[in-house]
Amino acid sequence: MKKRYYLSMLSLFPLIVVFDFVYFVLHQALDIFFVTASVHFVLFGLLNFLGIYVLYKPIDQVLRQRETPQSVKTRFNRLTWYSTAWIFLIGTFYVAMTLSTLLLFPEEIEGFSMDKIPPILWLTWSPALLFVYAVMPAFITYFLINDFHLDLKAKAFLLFQVAYPAGKKRIGLTLLLVFLILGFFPPMLVILDLIAVSIVGDAYAELTSLDPLETVLVDRVIVLIGMILAVVLITRSFTKPIDSLLQQINKVRDGDYSTQAAVISEDEIGTLTKEFNDMVKGLQERELIRDTFGRYVTQDVATVILDKKINLEGEVRACTILVTDIANYTSISEELTPKEIVLMLNDYFSVLVQIIQNHNGVVNKFIGDSIFAMFNVPLDDPDHAINAIHAALAIEKITTTRTFGNNRQLTTRVGINTGMVVAGNIGSADRLEYTVIGDDVNVAARLEQLNKQYGTQILLGENTYAMAQDSFHFIQLGDFQLKGKEKSIKVYKVNSRVHS
Repeated sequence: MKKRYYLSMLSLFPLIVVFDFVYFVLHQALDIFFVTASVHFVLFGLLNFLGIYVLYKPIDQVLRQRETPQSVKTRFNRLTWYSTAWIFLIGTFYVAMTLSTLLLFPEEIEGFSMDKIPPILWLTWSPALLFVYAVMPAFITYFLINDFHLDLKAKAFLLFQVAYPAGKKRIGLTLLLVFLILGFFPPMLVILDLIAVSIVGDAYAELTSLDPLETVLVDRVIVLIGMILAVVLITRSFTKPIDSLLQQINKVRDGDYSTQAAVISEDEIGTLTKEFNDMVKGLQERELIRDTFGRYVTQDVATVILDKKINLEGEVRACTILVTDIANYTSISEELTPKEIVLMLNDYFSVLVQIIQNHNGVVNKFIGDSIFAMFNVPLDDPDHAINAIHAALAIEKITTTRTFGNNRQLTTRVGINTGMVVAGNIGSADRLEYTVIGDDVNVAARLEQLNKQYGTQILLGENTYAMAQDSFHFIQLGDFQLKGKEKSIKVYKVNSRVHS
């Protein structure tokens, strides 16, 4: 960074020499060119180098961490304006020195007659010299160092996490300044030249071998060179923050919600960058909620709920409910310590939850050693009854082939029922739970309990049987009046799966 700043500031010297060359060589005053080039080497080369050292020393101290990060904002923000003022001061000193020399020591120089210059020309040459050697270089310096400053801010953001304020400046005011420097003052200087030449008349020919129009053309060439360089730098001052923001946008598009864009401009683009950072923080929080929520339901369900694609206030829909329970859990828990019980249940639930989710089910809640799961809520699943039975059979198989916790064999009883339920948020204003309610939910729980009476592991109601009868072989156990029910229902157990 230090080398780049030095080179940026010292690049003003060759630019000034180009101005000298165009002006004095075309005026056929080569000896004056060598004199002015030497003077500019001293001013924009040697003296400028000393100023650069003083201006950049505080920045260098910050980057070397010899100062606290609190000083970063102040010192970095001042660099552009201090550098601009320094170049303007050097240019103004040169113009003042030149005019003073011409006035105090007039002499005959090739192509010019200094003692014959009419006073009216001094009124036009003075602002022209000031514009070419002070205003234009300072203007270019501002955008040249501002380009460097943008990268310096980005580095400060990475090193010190410095967040610069956004929105203090306005792009419109910057463009107005650009218009005044590049679009207004040069034509005004040309008009002043033409007015002065018209007043001087034939006496102008005694001052230089060039005619008035050629003199104006030389001035315009110098201004054109400066304008081209300035426009390039001005464009970069707008495109660089936008390009930096686009890089971060692409990271977010690829799923990286941890990124933050450095606010490196203090105009509307900076405000846009700040709003982008706030948006990314919101996305990061949303992703955290989605990930956390996904631990309770599947990621697909979490996405659907968070994207508000379902009616959380309540809707009536068909649902298959699956309820599980561990046989002889009370006796098992008496033999184990609390820590061993937790270990066993976590192992057991991890396996069962995965099975249920693999069959498009949603584990709604854990009640002690029981699991309450639902199918076709909240995600649509036309085969919800079939998938619930598949899940039950997979649970039956896994619990007979492996142990849980500290080598504990567990038997799971499952009750399945299908019917119309109300699905939505249930609870208080402070705490809500997305669940299903309805009479058919209670039937599933009663069917699970009925397993204990008949020594079975999976029982299902007649509604589930009606939807899945073509996919499995069933055995009807008979009509049962379940606890708390007035009407009896037909109860089935799965005998085998139908093979196509």
